[in-house]
Amino acid sequence: MMAEQGSVDLDWLPACFTVLTKTDTHIAGFVSTEQELETVLECHKRATMTSFNIWSNDREKKEKSPHRILWQVEDFSNNVPLIVTNRLIYSCQHGKGRNRKTSEELCTGEEHAYTGKRKRLQIQTTKKKNCPAELFVRHITRYNDFTVPEGASRARKQMALDQLGASLKKQEKLNTSKMIHMSLPLKNAHENHNVSIESAFSRNIHPAVREKIHEYVSLGITTVPFLKKVLKQYVKNELCTADVIPPQVHDQAYYPSNHSIQNHVHLALVAGKYSGLDQVNLEKKISSWKLEDPDAHFFFRKCTEVEDDSVKKEQEADVCNTQSFEHDASLLGEKMETGFPFLQSSEETCDSENPEPDPTKQNTFLFIHQNKEQQRLLQRYGEMVLLDATYKTSKYALPLFLVVVRTNVGYKPVAEFICESETTEAISEALKI
Repeated sequence: MMAEQGSVDLDWLPACFTVLTKTDTHIAGFVSTEQELETVLECHKRATMTSFNIWSNDREKKEKSPHRILWQVEDFSNNVPLIVTNRLIYSCQHGKGRNRKTSEELCTGEEHAYTGKRKRLQIQTTKKKNCPAELFVRHITRYNDFTVPEGASRARKQMALDQLGASLKKQEKLNTSKMIHMSLPLKNAHENHNVSIESAFSRNIHPAVREKIHEYVSLGITTVPFLKKVLKQYVKNELCTADVIPPQVHDQAYYPSNHSIQNHVHLALVAGKYSGLDQVNLEKKISSWKLEDPDAHFFFRKCTEVEDDSVKKEQEADVCNTQSFEHDASLLGEKMETGFPFLQSSEETCDSENPEPDPTKQNTFLFIHQNKEQQRLLQRYGEMVLLDATYKTSKYALPLFLVVVRTNVGYKPVAEFICESETTEAISEALKI
């Protein structure tokens, strides 16, 4: 059954969607599987350049209560008894903010209600514009064994329902088929906002494109021009299948701008960290490195600003553990504030002629690493040891020192360590450990 009302362009609909009715504002039909449902929703999003959010999901509610047996759901009727196992309502992203009260509602009934006109400019912080457009999805299960003839009487249908109810109580195995009914709003169903080419420039990035950015960032690729090229190929080759229409070239959901890509690269980098503090991240990394290479030696001491008797206890624990180059950073206590010194001038890092005793000297940052192969090279070619350092490789003023020996194939590093400052005491401490 199809009601022809108005002229609607349906070239974007996939072949899996069976149209039942269509108007100037909505089109209704059904598909058979969840995959076909995703295909139709994706085509609808690309063709109308609109986005919808799930507002209501009745799955849990319908699972707890007995289902109502029906003969018709909206425009779908096929003389087969059916039940609706789940109903989803998608609202337009510019729809009404149902969970928020308006300023008039907040002022109503209050003792000091202010009804005067505001003179200050209020910047809009939401996309909600009270758009009434909604998209309905219903998951339907049909009982094919209780089909009635076309034009059957009301008594005949009631008899079929009674038989079906008795079979359901006995929990008999019945011949069923599933389908998904949809009612899709078109451009004319939207109000209070424009649905045109310009609306594509403000759309949020597609989840698949966002996941692709995170995937490349996890591989160490963060260059925006390169990511823009690979994303274009990804959309063309993988997101544009035979059943789905290609998106518009100006659609920001599939072809994000450089600024949007840069923002998501930053989010991917932040999401890949264990913590906002780099020392905590390093502590987690050391734990994973120990699992990957049990023979490697590590020494790690956090930079803290606590000055009490617990510092000496922590240092004693560190000294006892130097033979295995391992340090449990949790012994420092949760009350210590972690932090690195930021970039500073070379004069600040130099030793003074008459240095004063530093009560927090043992709280400086120190990290040492040496694997099994480096230990072997040090034992074999350790007659002469050299130090090579690099500076300002990060936002912190932490010099990286490489302990190098000369082998029969050139110079090879046999250990690495990072200390908080390039002083004789700090370097001597690292070499002694």
